[in-house]
Amino acid sequence: MKGMDVKKYLPDLNLIHTSEEAFNAFSIEKICDRENYGPFSLYFCGAPKFWDFIKEQDRKDVFILFSKKFYEKNEEEISQTLKEGELAGYIENLPLGMSFVSKPFYDEVVKGDNDEVDGRQLGTADIHPTAVIAQHVFIGANVKIGANVRILPGTVVSSHCSIGKGTTLFPNVTLMPRTHIGENCRIHSGSVIGADGFGYNFDKGVHHKVWHMGGVVIGNDVEIGTNVSIDQGTFSPSLIGNGVKIDNLVQVGHNCKLADGVILCGQVGLAGSVKVGAYTVMGGQAGVGPDLEIGSQTQVGGGAGVTGNLGDKEIVAGYPARPIKEWLKGLAYIRKMTLKK
Repeated sequence: MKGMDVKKYLPDLNLIHTSEEAFNAFSIEKICDRENYGPFSLYFCGAPKFWDFIKEQDRKDVFILFSKKFYEKNEEEISQTLKEGELAGYIENLPLGMSFVSKPFYDEVVKGDNDEVDGRQLGTADIHPTAVIAQHVFIGANVKIGANVRILPGTVVSSHCSIGKGTTLFPNVTLMPRTHIGENCRIHSGSVIGADGFGYNFDKGVHHKVWHMGGVVIGNDVEIGTNVSIDQGTFSPSLIGNGVKIDNLVQVGHNCKLADGVILCGQVGLAGSVKVGAYTVMGGQAGVGPDLEIGSQTQVGGGAGVTGNLGDKEIVAGYPARPIKEWLKGLAYIRKMTLKK
C-alpha cells in the first residue's frame, strides 16, 4: 500500500521530518517487527526495546510509527537519530493503530488463499508421489507435501502450508495457512497449528482485533501431543525448534520462540512472545507470562507461575516462581506455622 492508503486507517497521523508528498508516495509492502525487519515496511515503536533495536538498523525504506507519548518523551534523541529522507510519524494510541492498520495488510496476505476447493482439484498442490493421504483429508491451495508423509483422516492442511519428508499428521489435525512443518515430525489428533493469536486492543467499549498473518515454522523431529494449540505470529512466524517435544493440552501463544530440545509437559501455557532457551523443561500446568525470556537448560516445576525472566540452568517452582530451595523452605515454614497449637 502507498502511504496515502495507510493514512486512511490512521487519521490522527502526524509526520516527523517527513513531507506529505514523500510519505504519500512511499510503498509499504508489509508490517515488520524485529524478526522480519526489512525495507518497504511499517515498524511500530512504542517502547525503549523497539527504539533501541531500530536505532541500530538501516532505516532506509522503513516507516517508523511512534506512539505520541514515547515520541514526546524522546523527541530530542529521535530528532538527532533520524537522518534526512528517513520516514517517521506518531499517533496517539499506537496499539489501536496496530489493530486498524493490520487489517488491510492481512487482507492482502490472505487473498491468495483458497480453502474452499481442494488444491488437488485446483492443480496447485505439490504432493510427493510417496506421500500417503487418507480419505477425508483437505489440502488447500499451494500446499507442498514431501516424501513419505502420512496424513490421516479428517486432517486439514490449509493454503500455503508445507510438510517435510517423513512427517505424520494423525486424525483431525488442523494446519492453518502459512504453517511450515519440518521433517520426521509427529502431530497428534486434535491439535491446531497456526490459529490467530489472542490479540485485542480496547477502546470505547470495543475490543479491536490485531490481525495475525505471521504463520508458524516448526523444525525437524518435533512431536506434538493431542489438542495442542500453537498460535501463529502476528507479523512474523512463531518458531518451534528442532527436537521439541510438546505434551497434550498445551497452549503456545503468538510470537513464541522455542529453541531446540525444549520439553513442555501437559497443560503448560505460554503467553505471547515468550522465548524459551534450548533444552529447558516445563512441568505440567506451568504458566509463563507475556514477553518473558527463559534461559537454556532451565527447569520449571509443575504448576509454577513464571512472572519474570529466568537465566540458564535455573530450577524454579511455585507462584510466583522462585528458586526451588527457597520455595521448599517457604512451604516448610508455612507447614510448621499451621501445625503449631
